[in-house]
Amino acid sequence: MEKMDLFYILFILASLHVHSVRSVIGNVPINCAAGSSHEVGSIPEGYEGDVEIITNIGPENHLVLEDYLFPIGVSFLELVYSDGGSTATVRTVKPLDADVLQESGGILYYSLTCPTPSLKNIRRVQVEDVNDNPPIFQSKSYNATVSEATAVGSDVLRVTAKDADVSTENNRITYSILPPAPDEFEVRSDGNIRLKQRLNYNNDQEYTFIVEAKDVGGLSDTTTATITVKDFDNLNPFFDHSLYKASIEENQVGQFSDVTPEAIKAQDGDTGINEPVVYSITAVFPNEYQSNFVINESSGVISVTTALDREEIDQITVHIQATQQDDASKTANAVVSVTIEDVDDNPPKFDQDEYTVSILENSPQDQLVLQTRVTDLDLGGFVGTFRIIPESVPFSIGPDGTILVKSSADLDREATASFSFQVEAQENPPSTNKATVDVTIVLLDENDNSPQFTTSKYQGKVYGNQTVGMQVVKVEATDQDEGPNSEISYSIVFGNEEGYFGINENDGEITLVQTIPLVENRILQFSLYVTAKDGGTISRSTSAMVDVKAPGDSNPQFLQKTYQGQVEEDQSGADIVKVDFLSIDPIVPVILTVESEVDKFSINQDTGVLSTKVKLDFEEESSYTVQLSISDGTNRDEASVLVEVLDINDNSPVFESHPASVSVSEDHTVGDDVTSVKAMDADAGFNGEVRYTLLGGAGRFSVDQETGVITLVAPLDRETQDVYHLVITAQDQGRPSRSTTTTLDISVTDVNDNAPIFSKQQYEITVSEHAEVGTAVLDVMATDKDDGANAIVTYHIVKQEPSSTSPVFIIDAESGSISLAEKLDYGKAKRYNLEVEGRDGGIPVLTSSATVTVWVEDVNDKAPVFSKDQYDVSVYENLAGGTALVSLEVTDEDEGGFSKGHFIMDSDTFIINSQGVISLRSDATLDRENLDNYNIQVIAVDQPVNGLSSTAQVIITVLDVNDNNPQFLPLPEPIEIQEGVYTPSSPGEVCEILTTDADIGDNGRVTITTSTYSNFFSFRDDGTLQAIEELDRETQDVYDVVIVAVDHGMPQGNSITTVRVSITDVNDNAPVFSSDTYSKSILVKDAKVGDVLLTLSATDKDAGSNALISYRFSEVSSMVALDAETGDITLTSDLSGVTEDTLLMLTAIATDHGTAPESAEAEVLIYFKIASLTESVAFESSSYKFTIKENEPEASEVGKVKALTGSPLVTVRYNMKSHEDVFSVDGEGTIKALRRLDKEEEEWYILTVEVIDSRTPPNTAETTVNVQVENVNEAPVFDDEIYKAEIFSISPYKFPIVKVQASDPDVDKSSELQYSLQESTTLLDVEANTGQIYVLDASSFRDSLVTFHAKATDKHGLSTTTTVQITVKESASDNVVVISLNQPVFTVEKKIPEIEESMKKALGWTVKILSVRAEDGIEMRSILRDSSDKTYISFIAMDSNGAVIKATEVKEKLQSNHNDLKEELKKVFDSDLEIEVEEGSGISEDSEDSSAAAIIALSVLLAISIVGFVALLTVYLVRMKKMKKDTDSDKESFNIGKPKISSIDKSFKFHNKKEDDKEVKFSNTADSERYSENDTDLRNGNSISAL
Repeated sequence: MEKMDLFYILFILASLHVHSVRSVIGNVPINCAAGSSHEVGSIPEGYEGDVEIITNIGPENHLVLEDYLFPIGVSFLELVYSDGGSTATVRTVKPLDADVLQESGGILYYSLTCPTPSLKNIRRVQVEDVNDNPPIFQSKSYNATVSEATAVGSDVLRVTAKDADVSTENNRITYSILPPAPDEFEVRSDGNIRLKQRLNYNNDQEYTFIVEAKDVGGLSDTTTATITVKDFDNLNPFFDHSLYKASIEENQVGQFSDVTPEAIKAQDGDTGINEPVVYSITAVFPNEYQSNFVINESSGVISVTTALDREEIDQITVHIQATQQDDASKTANAVVSVTIEDVDDNPPKFDQDEYTVSILENSPQDQLVLQTRVTDLDLGGFVGTFRIIPESVPFSIGPDGTILVKSSADLDREATASFSFQVEAQENPPSTNKATVDVTIVLLDENDNSPQFTTSKYQGKVYGNQTVGMQVVKVEATDQDEGPNSEISYSIVFGNEEGYFGINENDGEITLVQTIPLVENRILQFSLYVTAKDGGTISRSTSAMVDVKAPGDSNPQFLQKTYQGQVEEDQSGADIVKVDFLSIDPIVPVILTVESEVDKFSINQDTGVLSTKVKLDFEEESSYTVQLSISDGTNRDEASVLVEVLDINDNSPVFESHPASVSVSEDHTVGDDVTSVKAMDADAGFNGEVRYTLLGGAGRFSVDQETGVITLVAPLDRETQDVYHLVITAQDQGRPSRSTTTTLDISVTDVNDNAPIFSKQQYEITVSEHAEVGTAVLDVMATDKDDGANAIVTYHIVKQEPSSTSPVFIIDAESGSISLAEKLDYGKAKRYNLEVEGRDGGIPVLTSSATVTVWVEDVNDKAPVFSKDQYDVSVYENLAGGTALVSLEVTDEDEGGFSKGHFIMDSDTFIINSQGVISLRSDATLDRENLDNYNIQVIAVDQPVNGLSSTAQVIITVLDVNDNNPQFLPLPEPIEIQEGVYTPSSPGEVCEILTTDADIGDNGRVTITTSTYSNFFSFRDDGTLQAIEELDRETQDVYDVVIVAVDHGMPQGNSITTVRVSITDVNDNAPVFSSDTYSKSILVKDAKVGDVLLTLSATDKDAGSNALISYRFSEVSSMVALDAETGDITLTSDLSGVTEDTLLMLTAIATDHGTAPESAEAEVLIYFKIASLTESVAFESSSYKFTIKENEPEASEVGKVKALTGSPLVTVRYNMKSHEDVFSVDGEGTIKALRRLDKEEEEWYILTVEVIDSRTPPNTAETTVNVQVENVNEAPVFDDEIYKAEIFSISPYKFPIVKVQASDPDVDKSSELQYSLQESTTLLDVEANTGQIYVLDASSFRDSLVTFHAKATDKHGLSTTTTVQITVKESASDNVVVISLNQPVFTVEKKIPEIEESMKKALGWTVKILSVRAEDGIEMRSILRDSSDKTYISFIAMDSNGAVIKATEVKEKLQSNHNDLKEELKKVFDSDLEIEVEEGSGISEDSEDSSAAAIIALSVLLAISIVGFVALLTVYLVRMKKMKKDTDSDKESFNIGKPKISSIDKSFKFHNKKEDDKEVKFSNTADSERYSENDTDLRNGNSISAL
């Protein structure tokens, strides 16, 4: 089994490794008779696996793997072979590496040696090179210094890289410069870096670039090349900038305070030489200020010597010059534009001495009040800040002096009639100048106060002595406004349908118009709604309720003659039943009296509830009849109440006596009874019925709930648990029930159900064969889980293998100790197997068994034996230290064989290990020339102590190897060949290379090959080097050819050297001018004969005389001459004949000195000028101003600038130096806009345009371009394309829904927009100035989606529209809930959004507030700041689908989540908070009384004509929308039984007090004034739910 597992593991490992192992290369028979030499084959490096299968091995052939010629080869291999086998395998021990085998030419040599006789079977394996080595530079950086005058085509630096790969193909290197590569240099194939263009020190002082060396496989290395440029003096000085801008404050002398773009500085154009310069002022414009300036000739710092006055002049131009100190002819010029800065010496001033203005009270926040204007005579006018003193006034001032309303709430004429304050204009620091002006703002009255009743509720009574015209009650209201706004008129608007009452519209006196028919035992109740209305243009009104009661005659009566009730025994003060009666109490008081059983019962005079005075006992008496009476002092009525006394459960069950413990056998049958318990209860009925339950017993017992019998329900096991503790409960069925408990212990008795268990199933021990009889061998032990006799174990040997006539071992039956009964003999038996049985003492007997293995120990008595008496081994010299040579095989017939043995060998050269393998010592070497044979004796000892031994001889023969490499004889010098076209069939002979080798035979025969440039050069057999490919000296002029001399030994010896082959030149390149055109401008009056005007330069890639160049003109000129050698063009005429500007155009020719000369041409332009030369560039104007209309398309032309150079030979280019992302300038100076411009975004752009000429060094100039963006009137733009909102059909008049907002892209025009609706509708309207959309009448738009279009129009008539979608949801008034907070109404008003969010968190529903009212019933207005400390909030709640939640459900949630709601609202108000749910809210009038009232009301109304009914109902509905709700009416009741009835916003209900009432009562509150025009801030936003 173990062998199979090992085989399986090896198979898996082999499968995993198959990706890197290839099949065997060769399969060759061994030749131990004559030896052999064989080419095994070729294989790529990196190979791992079998190399060769050797066959035909004779039994006497003991093969040995040895190195041959090159010891490195055998380090890659091992021989898998066993003596006597007919086959062997040579395989790799590590991946093959051709680069390591470079010395042997990539060939792996080894030998399979037959020791007797010592014959070699030589093998050669060609390891194919893989491109796995990148080129490596000899240095990570190269440096050179080169003069800027160095000729083009010169080699300036050489880099060298080597590739470690063996094959010429893989180690061929290509050089290149990695991007960004400088245009000035190129790298040749030999690593030479050559100059391609002339260097300019002023442009670049140093070049650093990366050179890459790459082989054919793409492997590469890089190095850094640094070339430093050395300067040459040939340039004029130059200023850093052609135009400088400077500034100085007026009335100041000294240096300029600011010079831009940087300090004035000029320097030598040859920056590497940097000759000092001298500064001077050449001119000042206007010239009368020449004496005001002076310049430091060393530093160039300009100072003002005489103070300037900005009011006289604010801009001066100073022309400066820098002259090279050692050459006055070398100069540079620049211009300094000087700005005289203003000094702040004038204070600001307001345009008026004082301001007075009148505005309406309640003007909205941010409304314009007035515009203050400030002037300042200083430059730039007034630049500063405004502030209002004191800041506490409800106004703010903007940075432009505009005074706006800051707090609309504080503009209350009734509180403050006018405001007086100051406005201060303060210049920005550091100036302390400021001015102040007085401002008075007078508030004009607005009808913003509704009339206020002296109380929210009035009461009146009408008795039987009523008369028409009598005063019932008088109401009174006041108004805080003035004039007509405070004049009040009164009217009854609701509740006077029968026409019993009238009111004086001037003083509010309510009188009786007709007699009221009174009803016996009934109080008729009339709820009149009285409105007080002021005389404002848009009038305001307030409603109050007048409660008029009209009682009839008193005759109290019970509604029933007999009442029934129940009460439990043992209850005192318990309510039994409520008796109903008729009376006109409290108008005529009545008395309720208990006439019988007075000591046991009483009746409540207020509620009519009969209750017990003492505890009743059911056992004494189970029922009573109680007589009652009612009387008003004149009339009396009687009734009786039958009271039933109910029994209660007051006795607990009691257990009968039973044993404390019960025994049961562990094999007791499941389902059989164990024992039983019984309990009794003195109560009767359910109170006396007993039921049993059981706790404990680990689920193995149950009790019958009716009989108390305990039964076994799961098997018992004493060994697991021997005692169970049970708790039995007896419980009666009363409500509440009563119970008692008892305990019972159940003991489990034992049964013999467990066999003995041995501590081990297998025992094992070793006993010496010399052990005496009676020697104890080992003890066995077994245990039994049972108890008593069932647990006693005895031991018996029941079987012995191998068997014997008499037992060899005996065992003690009680202790289990095993001992020897006879002597042991290793020769007879090496092992005994005993079977031992353990038996317990139970009935029946249970048994178990264990196995005991006894090993017989042997004694050493036989010596070890070598497989041979003599071992012959042949090895090559130069064998690596540590190499194994031979393995000695030893056997021993004793137990364990030679596993404990060791070897003894005396040798300084060789070493033997414990496995008998003889190896070369790691510090030893074999040299056949010194010693070619070793004879060694080896001793094998079988044990470390007192061991037996034997001896063998080992003879080691050292073989020779090819250890001398070929050597090159001295090389010829120089080695040259002319460039040209060569081929293998027509080669060019270079030279002969000679070699020698100290070896003989094949080891001394030498062949020479090329390792590099093999495609260009090759060797003939006689050692002659020849060219076989085209050679171009200009491409590469030197070839360092690596040549290899290889002998024919095995392995091959070789020697490598480098031969430098120089390529001589052939004239195959024409000269190249450094420039296609040469130009020069000359001032005629300064020209002198012999002056050098220009120097032409041409280069030729050829060498020697082929590269020598002569210059000439194509035509002879009378004015100039061209030097044939230097290329200098000199003036040969005095130019006296030149009277005007003249351009001389010539053609220059450069010709080389080759045998077949080559030439090139260049253009020469010389400009002779009569007037003075200006070697600078300047704009036609120092500044430009252009305009462009906003929103012009991209690339629109803005304007054009132009610069002058003074010479037609000089070109210019323009550069945009600011706002490059907005504007561009082309080569013609045309400025274009890169994108559409917006005046509102930016009106002015200040651009800086730079011009650069083509001179060397170049001159620059700058100009300022002012671009103004002209305004184009643009249409307004709404913030959103669509606005959405939701409202309910009960939403009040003027309720804000959503605010549409548009902006005008034109500057500061958004505030002038006017809003309107495109469609006419009765649902909503929009405020023209603010865009606030509000409700007009939503009652007729139930459950509908309505779409409108809002329009915003600017003052020029341009407009835009947006879509408004309003969803109107149906809602009943009984869904409205009212809560009250102990907070002022104005505080609640400002926090409506926060309150809605807090209530949403606490309730889990979306909450929408419908109205907010003060304690006296006045609705919230944003301009009203009532100090009331109690505010009523009406709201509805909606679920996630938008459905309205019923008020009853909301009120339940308010009660259950009261604490959560309180905590959330505390976060909003930051104070102690009291929240009350108003009981009258959300009550639906669906009771029987309400239904009856509705029937009566309809009966009355049907008496009137249908037309009259519709007209009357329409009038009331319209008026209801304008009424104000009285909060107290939400809490007041007019019912005799006093149920709480609520009046809900925007709804009316029918109320009925008794079945025979005739009147119909309405409750209504109008929301016409709920929100003023200034309440828009409460509900602005793009998409809200306005409810």
